[in-house]
Amino acid sequence: MRAELKTLLDQVLVTHAPGGWEHEMNEIVRAELGQCADEVHHDPHGNIYIKFDGREAGPTALVSAHKDENSLVVRKIDEDGKMWLEPIGGIRPAKYGEGPFDLITENDVIPGILHIGSTHSSDLSSRIHKAKTGLLTWDMVYLDCKLNAEELAERGAGVGDRACVARSRKQPMYLHDEYVGGYGLDDKAGVVVLLLLARQFHDNPPLHDLYVAATAAEEGGVSGGKYISHTLQPNDFIAIEVGPVAEEYPTEMNEQPVVLFKDGSYHYDPALSRELIAAGKRQDIECQRAVIRSFGSDASLSAAAGLVGRPACLCFPTENTHGYEVSPLAALENCVTVLFEHFTNPHK
Repeated sequence: MRAELKTLLDQVLVTHAPGGWEHEMNEIVRAELGQCADEVHHDPHGNIYIKFDGREAGPTALVSAHKDENSLVVRKIDEDGKMWLEPIGGIRPAKYGEGPFDLITENDVIPGILHIGSTHSSDLSSRIHKAKTGLLTWDMVYLDCKLNAEELAERGAGVGDRACVARSRKQPMYLHDEYVGGYGLDDKAGVVVLLLLARQFHDNPPLHDLYVAATAAEEGGVSGGKYISHTLQPNDFIAIEVGPVAEEYPTEMNEQPVVLFKDGSYHYDPALSRELIAAGKRQDIECQRAVIRSFGSDASLSAAAGLVGRPACLCFPTENTHGYEVSPLAALENCVTVLFEHFTNPHK
């Protein structure tokens, strides 16, 4: 599985997929899922999903990972071309620093640089001084493509366009063939888990009917998961996500997947969560357990809205979430194994 995993990671991590403009990821997801099912659905909200018919009648389940990444939207363009930005999702400029960013227009990708300002300045340069002495916010930084407003308009750029960390910085990094580092593991690495899982169901169908979905627009408000929950009305909804590694949590940076019991938005179904843990044990995989803050998933927000019966979240341990993220490759593989065991042999 390691070779397949890395091949897919190499493909998805270099894509641009800001919320609401996920075209590059959509192409990969549709092509991959199209090899696993006769019909691929792409709903009006941007979710892409397929259905596997179960071997016997039973409650319908949904498993998902979101395909959008943290991004920015242009809110104002000065005459000299400086672009001021609003975040889509919980990202902070300190996680990226000064460096290459891409402006994504309707027809083009224009390279640019995220600017904070010259360190060789005093309090006479008030914006830069605030950035040097206080908490860095998006109001203090701007994107500059070295084109003025008129030139940007001629290239089709305008307010509302998305911006992402540049493709030149997105090539994944592998450490000792044990860890992957890169931008957007949240949740493109989750999509890779989803695609590898779908490949296995092609020849080995689940026990009950199962939808496999790559959801849209999660980072900006978890709307894709709620839309698809409303549409498909699954009994169980399992989200594949990053599992934050931080001092306040018991999660460790190893090969063990993490099962959440509560996040900052809602609690998960204890019975379904324990079923995932039991599925791992049947495959000699010991899952970690966690309750985390400052987090929400497609499953938890759908449950909070009363749209699903039983929510759960299976995670791969991840450092530096919403920045240059790092995850163990073995944990991604083990997420595939746990989910496949759960959906094919849920009553064991």
